[in-house]
Amino acid sequence: MQLPLRWASIRSIVLVLSACGVSSPEPRPATAAAHPPAPGPAPEAPAVIESPVGADGEPCGALECRKFASASSAFSYVLRDQPLVLGIGEAHTPVGLEHLASTARRFSDDLLPVVDGRASHLIVELLNPNPRCKVATEEVREAHEPVTKPQSQHNQSDYVELGRLAKAHGIEPFVLSPTCAEYEAIASAGTDAISRTLSTIADVTSRMARGALVSNYKAGRERLVMAYGGALHNDVEPDSAHAAWSYGPLLIAFTKGRYVELDLIVRELIKDNQVWRSLPWYSSFDPELYPQSYVLMRTAPRAYVLFFPKSSAATAPAP
Repeated sequence: MQLPLRWASIRSIVLVLSACGVSSPEPRPATAAAHPPAPGPAPEAPAVIESPVGADGEPCGALECRKFASASSAFSYVLRDQPLVLGIGEAHTPVGLEHLASTARRFSDDLLPVVDGRASHLIVELLNPNPRCKVATEEVREAHEPVTKPQSQHNQSDYVELGRLAKAHGIEPFVLSPTCAEYEAIASAGTDAISRTLSTIADVTSRMARGALVSNYKAGRERLVMAYGGALHNDVEPDSAHAAWSYGPLLIAFTKGRYVELDLIVRELIKDNQVWRSLPWYSSFDPELYPQSYVLMRTAPRAYVLFFPKSSAATAPAP
């Protein structure tokens, strides 16, 4: 699984995002209280998501496996947990597989419409250069070029499209904006720069998600806040070695348990290597089984993984 960093041409990407209506997180939701605000007026009830046909799916094996005929049915099944925050993780498409529709495109086309009227914010894992510390920002970009080089260049444009479509569904999109102190800490981390970046992504995402929750609370509404990025950051139960890379545990505490992890997997990206074999579902999922179904597994009480159907034909990314 690729590390969730994409820095190449990041400045131009952010300019395009801004033109599409995707915001940086200043002034909202940049900060949040350490704990949820004191009780106030009862929030507006969330919009009800009607269960589509085949909403329960069909049992298909281990890890409470269920197969669905549509993406909307599988996604609605996950949303039955009534999360306040949904942490969505993907495996980034590598170079050479651009003929496959990316995970971000599939999420945009198939899943975003399900939360139309229910979700308020989408935090997209694109790092916004900080104009107040250009030197540190550039040093970080150069340090991570070896990480982003193996990734498909279409990943970035698909994230831009994700932000645009979120706006069309009435969901306010944001990109990550680390402070100068955070950029400088990465730039000075030396050989630990990648690890420091991963923990910074988790910190900034958590900070913005909490800010969005507080904004919703003050507005008297209960709406879903979504974070979309690499699957290293959304774990509800990260291993001790990578605990600093995940925002899951902190948001579980902040929402008093109303956080859900959802990993989205394109079957053709799965490989037989140590990274993939370490995932909790690997030994229980056969990519060749139920090739036309959306297969959903539960890896923890509030953690799911959704496998898209096997691609029947090459799908070129949108320009």
